[in-house]
Parts: sequence; structure tokens; C-alpha cells
Amino acid sequence: MPGPIGVQVPAPLATQSRRVAYDKELRMKSSLESIYTTLKGQYNTEKKTIPNGIYMTISDKTLSDSWRARITMKYPLREGGVFGDDFAVGHEEQAETKACEIYRNNCRKVVAVPGYGTTKLDADYLGLFEKHVDDLSVWNKDQEDYEIHQALLETYGETLRYGDTQAVCTPNWNPNVFIAGQQAYGTLPQDYSPVANTYTANIISAITALGAGGPTILDQLALSNISNYALKKRLDRLDIPGIPGGKGYVLTISELQAMYMGDPAWAAKNLGNLFISKTSLNEKVMNWPGVIGAYKDLLIVVDVRAATLKRPGNGNTLVAGYVKPGDNDDRGRGAATTYDIAVVHGKGALWKWEPEPLYSIEQLDDYGKIKGVGTACVRGIGIPIYRPDIGAAQASASASIEQLSSAVVICGMPTAPVV
Repeated sequence: MPGPIGVQVPAPLATQSRRVAYDKELRMKSSLESIYTTLKGQYNTEKKTIPNGIYMTISDKTLSDSWRARITMKYPLREGGVFGDDFAVGHEEQAETKACEIYRNNCRKVVAVPGYGTTKLDADYLGLFEKHVDDLSVWNKDQEDYEIHQALLETYGETLRYGDTQAVCTPNWNPNVFIAGQQAYGTLPQDYSPVANTYTANIISAITALGAGGPTILDQLALSNISNYALKKRLDRLDIPGIPGGKGYVLTISELQAMYMGDPAWAAKNLGNLFISKTSLNEKVMNWPGVIGAYKDLLIVVDVRAATLKRPGNGNTLVAGYVKPGDNDDRGRGAATTYDIAVVHGKGALWKWEPEPLYSIEQLDDYGKIKGVGTACVRGIGIPIYRPDIGAAQASASASIEQLSSAVVICGMPTAPVV
């Protein structure tokens, strides 16, 4: 068409022929940070001492040729002495022990990338496949965190739920379960059972016994009762500088529970002068990710990847919810019958046996045009449970067990500030 002075205006370039611009910097969806990065320790297989950390690693090479290994716990002397003129002969106390078995299995993660050719050239400017390989590191961190949360709630991490270890590493709830809203020592669930269905029914009965309100959020009374419950269960305390007595437990809570602890509207139920603010704690403890303060003997840490417990349809089943690798969140927090999970960590709350640490693997196909790249390791993650009848099958083992390092707290799911 003619322009203002009769000059023909050039036709615009056809849409399909125009240059398409792309941002050359790939963005990655961020994932939630894991807090299990600091308080680690090494289990000594010779002295058999539990480290002052909530996450103990066991990597002794002398155990690596076995598919399972054993940690032994000895009881202190518990029988009475010999007094007056009574004979000591015949009153000798024998050593009493229980054992915890640990397991390991294969864990691999692989991705496919082009070795050469048009597919590779088309994506070179983005560095797409290089970043895809770099993501293996992120996936492994997320997977380890996922398995840590699984173990704390369901005894074993995912790696042990397949293959050779599947039959013995069957998921079951943590033997120590406290439900917020119970009294000081937590009398329900009445019985731990190595049979998962039975134990699930016991936990549901305990939740039902609280009435229509169900589990409460973590208010002052609940926190005090959690501290008493940990004492009742004889959970082994950590050295934590800055809290009363210098010994206590790490209590991980969701950011939703933490919202109430810092909300002025919650003043009627605040923690009072027994709460120790973060700035008053020892510098080493204060710098641990997620720490917000301490109450009595509980160091309170926010875990943004905290698990949930779902009760579909308010029925007779319980399903754990987690943040899985890649920010795949299946916690179902919006459902009416989803409960928040807090965890009390004592000394050696988790074990990680990794006789074959993480390393790179590679597979070439079609003369190198297709390249599989990945990581592999041999490991297992779980919580230490000591049994007197270690040779028996897990499902039929005696219920006379000891779990001295962690406890799960079932809490109400926060929705709005409660005054």
C-alpha cells in the first residue's frame, strides 16, 4: 500500500521466516532444601559407639561383602546386688544384648543424552544435555532426603524395598509414635506390632480416641508432653550446646507449625520464657539450617520437606506423603484427613550403610550416538531397631523391640492462627 508520500511500504517478513529468539540460560525449577546436611557422624564398628549426630554413616569395608550387617546393643547392669552375708556365687548377672540388622542394595539413576548428531546440535546453545547430566547430583541429594524421611516414618528407605532386601525390609511405622493432644506420657497407640496392618489399626484407634478435633497443632502443652514422651522411651540425647543441661533432642517441624510459634495471634498459647530464641543459642547450633530456637530440651528446626500422614476418606488405612525428587510433592496437605508429621531425633536416629559410595556409570549405543550416563551406589537407609530374636522373619518377630533414637509425632494440620 502507498506510504504518506506515495512510497510502497515493504511487506513484513512472513511469520514462519522470522527469527525466533530464545533465552540461552536454562532455568531450573527450584526444589526444597534438605536439612539433613550437618549433624552426621561415623559409627565405630570396633568400639561400637554411636556418634553424636542424628545421621550415622556406616561404611566399614570389612562389612561390604555381606548383604546385611549387625549392630549390637548391650544393656547396663540391671539386677540387684548381693548384701549382708549372702553368698555372691549364683547371683552373677549375665550380659543381655539385642541386635539391629542393617541392609544394603543397589541404587542407580540414569539419563540418556546424544553423543553427536542433529539432536545434540539443536540443543547445544542451551547446554541442555550438559545440565541434564548435572541434574544427577541434585536427584541423588533429593533421593537421599526422601529416603531419610521414609526411614524415620516407615523404618526403611526406598532402596531397600526391592530385590534381595524386599522380603525383610517391609515398611512399617516407627515403633515410637506420639499423637499431639495426648497426655504427658502418651498412652496410645497401646501396642507396637511388627505386623503393619495391626500397628496401623492401633494408630488409627489412638487418633479416633482424641475425638472430633483429632491431633492438635504443636502448642506449649504438646511440646512439653513430647519432651516427657522422649524421656519415657529413653531416647538417647544429643550434646546440644546452648539448651538447658547441654543435652536434648532435635525436633523437626513443618513450616506450617513454625508459623504458629512466631505468630502474635498465638500469644495465648505461646511458649513463654522457657522458649530460647535462635540468637541465644550456641553459634555452632544456631547456624544449622532451619533452627528457630529451643523449648526445654528440644532444639526446634524447620523442615520444609516434612512428611505427612494421610488417612483417605477417614478410613482404616494410613498412607505416608513425602516430597520426592524433583519437587514432586505428594503430601496432600489440603485434605481434611491429612496430618502433619514432626520428628524427635536422638543420637544416631538414622543409619546409612554405604559400602559402595556414589560413582559415575556410562553406556554407549549405536556407535556412541546415544550415551547413557548415570550414577550408582550400594547403600541402605533405616532407623535402628534392636530385637532379641534377630534370626526370625521381620513380620513374625517378637514385639519386644527397642527403638532408642527417634519418635514420630502426629500433629494437626495448621489452617489458620488459633488464639
